Amino acid sequence: MSTATDSHFEKSKTTPKAFWLLFLIVLVDMMGFGLIIPLLPFYALKFQASELQVTLMLSVYSLCQFVATPILGSLSDRIGRRPVLVFSQLGTTSASIILGVATAMHFENLTLGLGVVYFSRVIDGISGGNISAAQAYVSDIVPREQRAKYMGLLGAAFGIGFALGPGIGGLLGHFNEALPPFFAAAFSLTAATLAYFKLPESLKKPLVPQPDSYLVKSVRVMRPVQLLRQAYGALRSHLMTSARLMKQPILAQISMVWFLSMFAFVTMESVFALFLKQTFGFEELGVGMTFMLAGVMIIIVQGGLIGRLKDRVGEWSLAIAGPLLFAVAMLLYAQSSFTPVLFLLVLAVIFNALGRSLQTPAMSSLVAHSAPAAQQGAAFGLFHGMGSLARVFGPAVAGSIYLSNRAWPPFVMAAGLTLIAGIWTIGIWLQTRKLAIEPAADAAPQASV
Repeated sequence: MSTATDSHFEKSKTTPKAFWLLFLIVLVDMMGFGLIIPLLPFYALKFQASELQVTLMLSVYSLCQFVATPILGSLSDRIGRRPVLVFSQLGTTSASIILGVATAMHFENLTLGLGVVYFSRVIDGISGGNISAAQAYVSDIVPREQRAKYMGLLGAAFGIGFALGPGIGGLLGHFNEALPPFFAAAFSLTAATLAYFKLPESLKKPLVPQPDSYLVKSVRVMRPVQLLRQAYGALRSHLMTSARLMKQPILAQISMVWFLSMFAFVTMESVFALFLKQTFGFEELGVGMTFMLAGVMIIIVQGGLIGRLKDRVGEWSLAIAGPLLFAVAMLLYAQSSFTPVLFLLVLAVIFNALGRSLQTPAMSSLVAHSAPAAQQGAAFGLFHGMGSLARVFGPAVAGSIYLSNRAWPPFVMAAGLTLIAGIWTIGIWLQTRKLAIEPAADAAPQASV
């Protein structure tokens, strides 16, 4: 059932089938992502990288993603979600193969080896538009009043990937450090194959008129020259669209809150493996299992609880509670750096995952409600672009203030930033009540990676 604002899109009666196929594709892709993300610091340390060089590797990835994700988001509005998803997954496949080769080879020149690892992150960042395209896909096929539920389920796919991926990656890395990247490439290639051959296009017609029908057909089969031409047009369109979207006060503030939240998260994430290694003595297997615990929590919350919680307390309450729980987790991590007790670590991981699991789908759903129906892809591109921008600066700052004998500053800073994000979200919610545009008021049935 479609609302008036969804008139650009055709709501299929087979929405669950299309969604579950997308869920499977995202799950497989994130399995590959989860295999290597917790182990990246170990790959950099193999080439004697410093703490700052380890975290800057994440900044380089995020800088490329910051540039590429909004373009791919706008491009998905122009040519469809499916080709963008396929392109992203093929890019991740290539990046994982490069990382596997760099890890397996012996480099006499350690700087060259580290450079190859960095290059793999560049390729992966450029092709990292799968999140915004997947969320725009959900907005296309799911009625407005059900978006929070399905955004939460999509987030569960990320959670399952992060639950199973790091555990498998840790086990593989325990036996051979080059195995996780090659397995990750196989997962991403499988996701690309499913998306290309099985996933129906959700965008029923281009939102920007295309003068050359042959060009559109060429882009749909991913021909590089035509894709670059479309990307250039999408970049121009995105810059103008983003300027207009940032003039919408609610959407602009939600994006800024996401920037602060993501900055805090990546401050923690970028030093977490180093923290576990230096404080608790964890190697690849221990780090992978710790990430796996966080993923299990995400599955529990986003796979089952988020829909019931949203119906009971509303999206805004979840968007507010999430950052506050995350701040508690950061303070527990800081305390663990002084008192390395395993119980404190486990408790912090649970609060960390719980806070992120509540906030992320709620914020994604609020973006979908706040953005015009014809610009869902661009809005999610802007939203995730702000997150990617935070990922550019967060790791660099964390690496600058993190030392093996002084691990607490990044966690304390993350706690402070997240508290600000939570308070700002309360302010936005009060504005929406005053303006009478609260999402719950837009859809009577209402009481959402």
